[in-house]
Amino acid sequence: MLSYFKSQQPATVLTFVLFFVIIKIPFFLSGTIIPVTGVQNLWNTIGLIAEGSFVFNFLLVQFCLLIQAFWFNYLFQKADYNETSTMIPALYFSMVTSLLPQFNQFSIYILIGFVLLAVFQTLLSITIKENARLDCFNLGMLGGILIILNAQFLFFIPFLFLMLYAIKPFRFNEYMMLFFGLLFPLYTAGSISYLFDLEITINGFFISSFQFFRFNNDIFNAVNLILTAAYLLMAFVSLRGIMYSTGFKRRKNVNMLVFFFIGITLTVLFCNKLDEAVLSLFFIPISVFLTLFMLRLRNKKWSEIFNAIFVIVTFITNIVRVFR
Repeated sequence: MLSYFKSQQPATVLTFVLFFVIIKIPFFLSGTIIPVTGVQNLWNTIGLIAEGSFVFNFLLVQFCLLIQAFWFNYLFQKADYNETSTMIPALYFSMVTSLLPQFNQFSIYILIGFVLLAVFQTLLSITIKENARLDCFNLGMLGGILIILNAQFLFFIPFLFLMLYAIKPFRFNEYMMLFFGLLFPLYTAGSISYLFDLEITINGFFISSFQFFRFNNDIFNAVNLILTAAYLLMAFVSLRGIMYSTGFKRRKNVNMLVFFFIGITLTVLFCNKLDEAVLSLFFIPISVFLTLFMLRLRNKKWSEIFNAIFVIVTFITNIVRVFR
């Protein structure tokens, strides 16, 4: 299976779309919308969006996830994580977004996912530019938008500066542009609040009672998450080979990805009282790590076995959910 998706021919792209549809069938068969704990933004909390109709919600979110999968696949190639074009990044993005039912509902997390992809693309653009002041400002604006959507992304902001440092030599004016870019959407939000007499809720910026996100008592979620964690651990081990044997650009982008992952991890840790849906913030780094792990396995037989286990376990657990 992996060997087929290592190319990026029209037939491969169409086959990927078919795979995407098949892997999402269990969520359609469930026919129910699972409640998602609201995320605290500057004004109130937002969880599910378009929750009135299951069919509309499902089709809308799958359309968005398919767009994100293709976008992610393009960014993976742009980051020079692999020598040739391949559809495996999109394949694993689709697999990661199929781990939990909460990932397949149109919620605030889908909108945050688009912003995080834009952050990732902006960082990759900065990597190849000599003068990146405008891109740094745009990066800051995206960080400010993330704070507006979810106040706990305040913990992610320092890692924007670390990611910039990982991919580009220090230039004071670029860091200042990043800082002013962060302030611009927050200033705009404050102005809107003043004009329309909207009260800004500052509680979202504080941790009143630290509590990790809430696990539902679901054996299928546990199986999928444990399997992903095991693969992720093996992927981290394989990163050492990338850091010592590849080009300078790729090493910089891997360093940036590590900071990206740590920043998202802290954000998730401090998103207290939320449910498993918050794990969708990990879509980008985990999809990259798993794709790199599969692509760098020298033994093709083992790569096909590991991939088959991941696909089969994910699909079967989601099917069993429907008929339990």
